[in-house]
Amino acid sequence: MNFKSFNLKKELIEALNELGYFEATKVQDVVIPKALKGENIIVQSETGSGKTHSFLIPILNNLEFNNKLQAIIISPTRELSKQTYLFASQFKKYFPSLNVKLYISGVDTTRNEESLESGTEIAIATPGRLKYLLNNVNIDLSNLKTIVLDEADMLMDNDFFEDIDEIIKISKCNQIEVFSATISKKVEVFLKKYISPDYILTLSKNDNTAKEVEHYFINTKHQNKNNLVLKFINAVNPYLLIIFANSKEEARSLYEFLSKNKIKCGFLSGDLLPRERNSMLKRINNNEFPVIVCTDIASRGLDIIDVTDVLSLELPNNLEYYYHRAGRTGRNKKDGKSYVFYDNEHQKLCEKLIKDGLHASFLKFENDSLVKDSSFIKEKKKVKRVPTELDKEIKKAINQNKSKKVKPGYKKKIKIAVQKVKNKHRREIIKKDIRRQMEERYRENARNK
Repeated sequence: MNFKSFNLKKELIEALNELGYFEATKVQDVVIPKALKGENIIVQSETGSGKTHSFLIPILNNLEFNNKLQAIIISPTRELSKQTYLFASQFKKYFPSLNVKLYISGVDTTRNEESLESGTEIAIATPGRLKYLLNNVNIDLSNLKTIVLDEADMLMDNDFFEDIDEIIKISKCNQIEVFSATISKKVEVFLKKYISPDYILTLSKNDNTAKEVEHYFINTKHQNKNNLVLKFINAVNPYLLIIFANSKEEARSLYEFLSKNKIKCGFLSGDLLPRERNSMLKRINNNEFPVIVCTDIASRGLDIIDVTDVLSLELPNNLEYYYHRAGRTGRNKKDGKSYVFYDNEHQKLCEKLIKDGLHASFLKFENDSLVKDSSFIKEKKKVKRVPTELDKEIKKAINQNKSKKVKPGYKKKIKIAVQKVKNKHRREIIKKDIRRQMEERYRENARNK
């Protein structure tokens, strides 16, 4: 649907067109009309489907340029908050009076306090910093129309529940919009407690990532992952590859290994200082790196343009995070590929994803190439155990000591009989071993004569 169909302000439509946005995405088609009316909305939609503009466009359309707080957008990380801030700031060119401000951890609190006191129309923030400011700054909330919870399940996973609870209570806002690629149980409980939504948009599990994404599982056969990553890069020759590790240590190790092997790569992890992360994101957005190594901090909502391939060194423990990783590619209807390294220990996680509806192909390394692997799921033939002589003797002893009438102490009697058989068997093994050793010594003595 064309943005003109939403009865938006003429200036906003012109701004969108100049920025290259003409047709709304599927999620925008459904969300924007509801949001414009001030309805509560819960949106579960695939990563890269246009959720950010789904809430930004209605906020901008309904905004009064009076320097009074009218919308709060809460994101789980500084990076996501900054990304949303950059999206919103694009419209300052077309609306010179627009006042959008960013409030995140890592910035001096006094500066944030002064900034909020001087006024803003849209506040984009992380939960902890926003809670602090609302408790410590005397600000008029009577004009507040909308609170947006972006990447809601990540907000819950990071234990921001209490902060958000307090923010909603303080603000007494009428419209709450919830956006996430997945709606976890924690989010469901939160929604039932605090929000009575007028409209819910959800997609099936099969739609967790864009249809343009192809999924591949690569059997590593317990080989060294760092070496395999080098093989993978040479075999696939990606335009822009994001590699996900489950831990900061593994990510750092791979980054250092690739750098030593002359692979130019970026690095994103929770260990980086704010200025280091800012610098790295700028360099990534300037297309300095063909490879980016990171932890899941970059899997949620960060819009890194033109990612062609994603590689998970292994599946995350929370399988929902796999969809967020895969969602870094295949954005804006472009083709993308998501690869996963796995071995026998992680095969069950792969099988679970397939059972949940994920369509995947299976590959393996053959020399320096990736080829199809037909051995992913093979029924293991049950090997029929052949009873040993000891098994037969034990069974015989049990049967001899069984009685049709159950008498006191019969279990003890059977146990003693079985133990006698085992002791006899052990003595015979010891005798055979002694006999073998004597024969070996005899042969050795005979050779030495």
